[in-house]
Amino acid sequence: MSSRSSKTIGFERRFNPMTSIAELDAFVAESASVGAPKPPNVSRIVTLNQGAFLAVPPAPPELPVPAPDSQTLDVRPVELHLAGHLEGAINIPLSGSGFATKAGFVLDAGAPVTVAARTEAEAHDAIAGLRSVAIVDVAGYVLGGGEEQTTPVALDDLERLEADGALVVDVREKDERDEGYIPGSRNIPYRLMRVCCPDLPADRPIVTICGSGPRAAIAASILRAKGLDARPVVDGGMTDWLARGERAVTFRRCGS
Repeated sequence: MSSRSSKTIGFERRFNPMTSIAELDAFVAESASVGAPKPPNVSRIVTLNQGAFLAVPPAPPELPVPAPDSQTLDVRPVELHLAGHLEGAINIPLSGSGFATKAGFVLDAGAPVTVAARTEAEAHDAIAGLRSVAIVDVAGYVLGGGEEQTTPVALDDLERLEADGALVVDVREKDERDEGYIPGSRNIPYRLMRVCCPDLPADRPIVTICGSGPRAAIAASILRAKGLDARPVVDGGMTDWLARGERAVTFRRCGS
């Protein structure tokens, strides 16, 4: 998941190990060995698709505050969420890639959703996206942010924060991490953060990092919603860290 809208062939040749595989059969075998994870609600999506036709429900109402017992999904851009958001809000920008899929990974399927958006149109677009992945229990939407703020972490500050006791959590998938990761960091993919966050220390600051920023921001918002002191690296990530030649560990599989 990258915030970049385009890449160059040179960039891929330098940083994507798949481009170094010359033989077609070897490329196919390696591609097939990396299974893409599926959102936990895939079975529900299939069930609904195979069932009776469901009419579009009435448009959820605008609310003054998030509905009681609902999970707040902030679909505004990352910079707006960081500058001011509602307490407990999880940030998955509608403008980012794979909005609905990411929501299917991180939202609690058993709880209603309140959408926080900039405009009514943005809220309705987000709600339509949620329906596409079988998230249909939407209580309503609120406009704007809140008083809670999150200060992002710059790559240049990462080593200082580690020295001060911060825990770095790498939220990429394992195959991405194998290409290079920060020594001492923990690996919890962003999509598993909600269920794995009880394993993280409540007495240490946490810095989340991914390849280029978007998933780190999602993960940090999940952890903060759970009461942890988490901040994301949003301006860059491990791609830039490795390109700068910073300290890193790589993992090589036997025979590779």
